[in-house]
Amino acid sequence: MARSSCSSRPRSDGGGPAARRTAAGAGALLFLVACGAQAAPAGGEVRGSIAVEMAAVRASGAKDDLDVVLLLEPVAGKPAAPVAARAAMDQKGLVFLPHVLAVQKGTTVTFLNNDPEPHNVYFLDDRTGKTLDIGTYGPGVSVDHTFTEPGMVIVLCKLHLEMAAYVVVSGWPWFTAVRLDPGTSTASFRIAGVPPGEYELRAWHKSLKQKGGAVRVRVAGGSVVEVPVVITKARYARAAGSPGAGK
Repeated sequence: MARSSCSSRPRSDGGGPAARRTAAGAGALLFLVACGAQAAPAGGEVRGSIAVEMAAVRASGAKDDLDVVLLLEPVAGKPAAPVAARAAMDQKGLVFLPHVLAVQKGTTVTFLNNDPEPHNVYFLDDRTGKTLDIGTYGPGVSVDHTFTEPGMVIVLCKLHLEMAAYVVVSGWPWFTAVRLDPGTSTASFRIAGVPPGEYELRAWHKSLKQKGGAVRVRVAGGSVVEVPVVITKARYARAAGSPGAGK
């Protein structure tokens, strides 16, 4: 689940040695600009709206239902390398803060204890069911854990069973976490800097599912792809995939 802690030859048009050197230099420079210094394709953008359908979400309290994570996963290609990033999750007032944390694979998360009493941190892997206890520690003490595999991990405290939080680990750098508006249960999202290619857009919510499942999107250089996302109760979410976007 994780661990803690082109080929060408420049040509001269004759003349003396200096003229030949100048012509050769110019030819080499022209060749470099035309063939050897091609810029990478400009990144595109995936954005859209999120709406809740046929479900009510809890809009208040430290463990509300307002967090949604959007993740873009390439249909084909090599896995992204882990990042050396850092993030933090606190324990304060017998609550994990933030309630939902989205990170990329390779991120080290520092679990803090700003309560006046001991806390414990252990993980439940949502996909495999495996658990990992990273320790019990006192006030003012922190412990680091590096998330090395993509997926979702439930964070719990054995000393305070009412405490729970979620860490969503993306295998790729194209993701974002947003908060639903408490009054309308809607939100907008934007994922920028997406290389050209074909992706699946997935929405994660702790209790609701993405209607129609992951959406296939095609991103071109410099393009903007608009994708509406609906989350609903599992029984209303169709198992079949939605039509693609950006095609």
